[in-house]
Amino acid sequence: MSSSRQAVVPAYNSKMKNSVARDSGNIGLPKLDALFFWGVFRKHWRWMIPVGMLLSILGCAGILAFFKPTYEARFRLEIDPSNYIVFADNSTKSTPEFVELQKAIMFSNSVLEKVVADKTVASVPSIAKSRDPVQALKKAVKVTAAAGNRLVDVRFAHEDPKIAASVVNTLVDEFLRSRRSIEQIRTSSQERNVSVALNKAESEVESAKQRVRDLSMQAVKSDTILGESESGKIDTTYLDNIRIQRMEIASQLSILQLNLAELKSAYERDLETQNTENLQSKATTIPEEILEKDIVVLTARQQYENAKLQLKDLDANTSIGLKNPVYVQAKRKVDFLQEELKRIRESRTKELLDRGNLTSTDERRDRIAQISNEISELRTKRDVLESQVKDYLVSLKQSSATSVDLQFAEADLMEWNNIRGTVHERRIRLQTERDAIDDVRELERAITPKLPVEELPYMQLAGASAVGLTLPFLIGFLMELRSRKVDDANQLETRSQLSVLGEISTIPVATTGNLTKKRRSHARELRLFEESVDSLSTTLTLREDLRNCRVFTITSALSGEGKTSVSCQLVVSLARSTSSKVLLIDGDLRAPDVHHVFGREMTSGLVGYLNGTDEWRALIDREWNDSIHILTSGHLKGSPHRILSNGRFEKLIEEAREEYDYIVIDTPPVLPASEALLFAKCADAVLMCALRDKSRIEQLVQAYHRLDASGANVVGSVLSGVPVKEYASYYGDYYASKV
Repeated sequence: MSSSRQAVVPAYNSKMKNSVARDSGNIGLPKLDALFFWGVFRKHWRWMIPVGMLLSILGCAGILAFFKPTYEARFRLEIDPSNYIVFADNSTKSTPEFVELQKAIMFSNSVLEKVVADKTVASVPSIAKSRDPVQALKKAVKVTAAAGNRLVDVRFAHEDPKIAASVVNTLVDEFLRSRRSIEQIRTSSQERNVSVALNKAESEVESAKQRVRDLSMQAVKSDTILGESESGKIDTTYLDNIRIQRMEIASQLSILQLNLAELKSAYERDLETQNTENLQSKATTIPEEILEKDIVVLTARQQYENAKLQLKDLDANTSIGLKNPVYVQAKRKVDFLQEELKRIRESRTKELLDRGNLTSTDERRDRIAQISNEISELRTKRDVLESQVKDYLVSLKQSSATSVDLQFAEADLMEWNNIRGTVHERRIRLQTERDAIDDVRELERAITPKLPVEELPYMQLAGASAVGLTLPFLIGFLMELRSRKVDDANQLETRSQLSVLGEISTIPVATTGNLTKKRRSHARELRLFEESVDSLSTTLTLREDLRNCRVFTITSALSGEGKTSVSCQLVVSLARSTSSKVLLIDGDLRAPDVHHVFGREMTSGLVGYLNGTDEWRALIDREWNDSIHILTSGHLKGSPHRILSNGRFEKLIEEAREEYDYIVIDTPPVLPASEALLFAKCADAVLMCALRDKSRIEQLVQAYHRLDASGANVVGSVLSGVPVKEYASYYGDYYASKV
């Protein structure tokens, strides 16, 4: 190295002034930043990339091997709010609430239990193997709304496209059938209640007519005109107001009484069912008398009986033959209604067995009590109004009793005529709209899908590839955390508490050939390596607390951590930079390597001196350089502890101090060879070597404690194996522009 080259003076900081480590953060554990993960990849990329690719390929192959394409069938329903014949329904049907109601009906147990009983649906493995087939089917079916809740799509996916279409069609068909049954029951119940109200209204109208006729005859006979107003009639404004209030109360009473009658009917039916279930716990059948009183069964039976009567009338009153289309159609209607009655009886039997009667009974009882209270309050109001009317009539009758009675009788007749008209209109509405098109109807049946939902499981393949590539990196990450190998000077310093005295770049490998580019690169790497060693020697000779140290021991925790290379290069640097006379002692008696580095022959060396064969001066190799003398280890026979315990090595160091400016001892590693402690104790300062990406923090700390316990003066550590590019990026290259 040129003598004009300036030595790199270490930068000290206030926290650790004896260190030349780069300040990248003071942490006790690895800092999980980008540099740490890059270090993991840099160390293990040679096996992580092929293993990750192999795992990705295996994962994708496994997914493709077990992948079976699924086909999704779709049944589309239409919700039409304008399906009335004459009377428009003001209720909002194209709303999310209405769609949710239809979804609840579709996923009700009464519908799903019939669907899972179908052979095709029962053959689906995911449903057949489930502990609860109803819930399994419910989870597998998807119901979505579209076009502003005007369209409802029912979807089901399966590996067999035919099964997918069959399941969807079976489910929707059963849903539409159940919905029609529910609507039929509701309409029949309303018609029955309206008929009762209409009969009552007609009876009241006839009574009012008779009263008007009687009072008219009486008024003619008595010829009473007392109390008449200027217009010829009695002024009854006050009574008219009361009559209007009474009409409103009567209308409300009529509606509430209809609702009460319907609730009581359902309540009595539930009580009968509940009593039967209490008497027969876990009963498997429903008593015939309870089943025959069920409103659904009654409606179906009534339709069947009406059809039979029509067929009987055709036989008795007409001369048409059995093959006549009218007779054939009537006969088919009877057969169909008979089968429908049988199916409804079976369905209602199962529903009555499974019904939770207690909850429905309590709710209906509370509702009946509430409506009864409202009726009682309205009747009380009506009685008060009647009392007011009677009191007023008493005062009027004194002047014109007959005329007043007649006038009020006519008002009553008008009132009941209005009520009868309202009920009659309701009846006509029900009868007219009963045959209207269903507001939820089939728009597009499910057909067998021809294309799968996805031809290849791209998401699963991407996930398998990601897992396969990530798993090796995760393993490397865990290995790095477990091994805790040295990454850089800062990590070595903060986690081992050993100040870093220098960083040594990687030793360049000699190149062959005449390629100018390779030769320039090798020259640059060699120069940076020499500069890094010179930086260490400068630190050892100029630092205040090391200025008086002349004997240095270079050791490491384990073998292969660069201690011999550092020792040899440090000797050369000390001799060149300080013009001093330096002695290098190869103390690694078990695996000597110094003579190979300098290309010298092995002599009896240190072992010969310790055995008392020759004096150490006679064993010194002075031919390699005038300033650098080498004492090789010699050939060891036996235990190194035996020959080191005679005190001759301490005598050698004392005598060598008088002849040499610096003495460098290359020792064996501390952990496997304890004789390193004897060499270290004789030195003024001990340097521990660590090799980047190989040395472990725990082993360095363990070796340091052993040296410290033996009385050795461990002054710091040296990190070798730093990549040339990284070293140059940290410290720069003063001669970079001249190469």
